[in-house]
Amino acid sequence: MFTGALDTCAVSSSASGSVYISGREHVRLSAWAKTQGLEVSWLARDKVLQLSGRSNRIVLTLNSREARINGISVWMLFPVVQRSGYVYLSRSDTLTTFGPLLAPGNSGRIRTICLDAGHGGRDPGNRSGTSYEKDYTLLLVNELRNLLTKAGFKVVLTRSTDVYIDLENRPAIAQKRGADLFVSLHFNAAESSRSLVKGAEVYTMTPAGAPSTNAQGEGAGAGSFSGNRNNDRNLLLAYHVQKSLVSSLYAEDRGVRRARFAVLREATMPAILLEAGFMSHPSEGRKIISADYRKQMAKAIVDGIRAYQKVVEPAARR
Repeated sequence: MFTGALDTCAVSSSASGSVYISGREHVRLSAWAKTQGLEVSWLARDKVLQLSGRSNRIVLTLNSREARINGISVWMLFPVVQRSGYVYLSRSDTLTTFGPLLAPGNSGRIRTICLDAGHGGRDPGNRSGTSYEKDYTLLLVNELRNLLTKAGFKVVLTRSTDVYIDLENRPAIAQKRGADLFVSLHFNAAESSRSLVKGAEVYTMTPAGAPSTNAQGEGAGAGSFSGNRNNDRNLLLAYHVQKSLVSSLYAEDRGVRRARFAVLREATMPAILLEAGFMSHPSEGRKIISADYRKQMAKAIVDGIRAYQKVVEPAARR
């Protein structure tokens, strides 16, 4: 049950539990939480909330888009807001952020995985000293391919050498080869505070009509694209891979994020883009160029994919 007066001084427009804020439908947190079997309490009065149930714990901060779901950072589409004593979530987030994680559905079997080594050829990606992102994404893809093959998956690659491939062609290769999942691999870099900024983040396609977490490198449109066909599974895959990276590598958790990157926009199968660490960070950059660390990273990604498989593929549970 609630601890504290979350539902006092309600305005008449919220009597049904649903209101429009800035032209967008929001639902009352207390009502939604009840339907999910979650109890709500303040961790910090009028600032931080906790939703807890038998197997889930969610921490929300008022006026913030960042949620922590079972300890993992997940960026929502819109911030949590408080109006006239009520706390609200956007209807979009209840459906496309929390819904896929709290009540995931089944899907078809996962047989073929397409691995996309970011950049290549004339596009070197980020650089740290004499190290180029394009080289280390390809090395990571090779480690990952070996582990996935041993785990029983068929693996296809968008590139296996140092060649340039247009972004739109990468998910097209995955579709042509009959891939069930598309995983694009990258390493990050910070332009400032290079000694401070580190950690892993996984991007998934932004739902139609919502703003992306990071607008860099994406188209300006907010409509529906091919990548939106799998919104629920995109997020679920991203969550399990991020969870595995954070727990296995002890990486700083920068969260599951949303973007309309071209490789995510055009994907016709569940797709994610990993920024698996910062080449610009002194210690994390050294780890990325270490073969042993990349093996650990590849294993963490495989473990995340297997965790996703167990949720969405009934046969994998037996």
